[in-house]
Amino acid sequence: MIVRDRVAALQRRMKRFTAKRKAPQVLPGDSGPSSSAETARVSVVIPVFNAMPYLTEMLDSLEAQELDQALFEVIAVDDGSTDASGKLLDEYVRKNPHFRVIHQPNSGWPGKPRNVGIAASKAPYVFFCDADDRLGPETLRRMVDYAFANDVDVLVPKLVGVNGRRVQASLFKVTEVDVDRRRILGTLSPQKMIRRELLESHAIRFHEDKVRLEDGMVMARCYLLANRVSVLADYDYYFIRTRDDGLNISSERTVPEGYTWSVGEIARIIKENEPDPGRGDLMVLDLYRRKCLRIYDPERFGRLGRSIRGRWVQAHADFVERFVPKGLESELSPIFRQRSQLVRMRDLAGLERLADSEQLLRAVPHSASVSVGRRSAVLNFRMEPDSSFERLFLVLRGRGRGNEDRLLLEPDPQAAGSYLGVVPETVLGDYSGTIVDCFVEANANGFTGPPQRVMASDDTPLPVLGDGIKAYATVHGNLSLDLR
Repeated sequence: MIVRDRVAALQRRMKRFTAKRKAPQVLPGDSGPSSSAETARVSVVIPVFNAMPYLTEMLDSLEAQELDQALFEVIAVDDGSTDASGKLLDEYVRKNPHFRVIHQPNSGWPGKPRNVGIAASKAPYVFFCDADDRLGPETLRRMVDYAFANDVDVLVPKLVGVNGRRVQASLFKVTEVDVDRRRILGTLSPQKMIRRELLESHAIRFHEDKVRLEDGMVMARCYLLANRVSVLADYDYYFIRTRDDGLNISSERTVPEGYTWSVGEIARIIKENEPDPGRGDLMVLDLYRRKCLRIYDPERFGRLGRSIRGRWVQAHADFVERFVPKGLESELSPIFRQRSQLVRMRDLAGLERLADSEQLLRAVPHSASVSVGRRSAVLNFRMEPDSSFERLFLVLRGRGRGNEDRLLLEPDPQAAGSYLGVVPETVLGDYSGTIVDCFVEANANGFTGPPQRVMASDDTPLPVLGDGIKAYATVHGNLSLDLR
């Protein structure tokens, strides 16, 4: 009897020891696994640093989710906040058992708290949110249902900008179960729902030091390694904010060399993971246009001191030498192509001249008068703003045909500031049976502008009818010729 009691007692101690070892470790500052840790289909991971008062709105939106609390958990990682964010998180955890908060010393960047959140979660999907944004009440239910029904690896929900925050609305026009990878690389922010297995099998984690675009590096790998990336556009899922205090991470001053290094890392990831080299080049070109060449927009470039301008040019030139073959620049639109050519030559002065010229190169043409005859047309234009253009070309484009003609415009001797374009029958004959859209291309200071659509002026009576041709104003107020 005594032996049996001792054996039973030993077995009980062993069970307690085994259970203790299996139980997740709860470190100081961690509220511990949530009530939904074992049943959640998605873990919502939120890095938090001094996010008041916006944090309340995000947490309220999570409380209001229609999805069963057993099917999602919230893991907020307080990255050493010095405002009331940490206290607020503790309050929400007390009243929401499916919430968890982990307090940690400040790391200085969102990467580490996101990684801590990944490590603390178990759900099949991880949804990265930011503390100053909010969700629609149906967001998690719709996203989880769609992801499981369609076996999605990366789910991109429709974003809605708040307080002036810009989003790429063109990405969210329709739901797509298999979105084109080149197109989806246009959104590199982390507000996506990602299959845990994808993160774990490829050891995908965020940089934990202060690295710009660390979220873009993660998203590029996820997109290119995923079997299925989907866009969900049937609901306003995620409201992304520009903070009134201007303290979004993305609004911090950027260092040219460091930022461009990060762009280069994303380019490297694309080149290493896109199986089609030619397509990979185009993906890198898109990235270069968005993340580098936009620095030279006149208003933005004009705000920079000359020393900083020079540093951007040198950093971008190094990027071009590594990632952008010369022939690839032909895929860029005229302004971006000329910017890139000047960057390649490290020509700061040339880039400054181009920036000074861009308003003129983008001058808007207005139709002053239109007359049509037998399969021919004479068009009179004025330019806003008007200046000393080197040359102006009338550009004709046939809808649905891909053909294009460029005709030199001449100053109108009878009307200062106006220009004449004569479109002969021999040219219009190539467009028989279709509609021709009219553009004007400006040349000034040695640069070429993008073709600008001709606006039909209110004082120009339209439509004008001729023999087999009609000049008219489109629903958008532009000038076109109907030769059908």
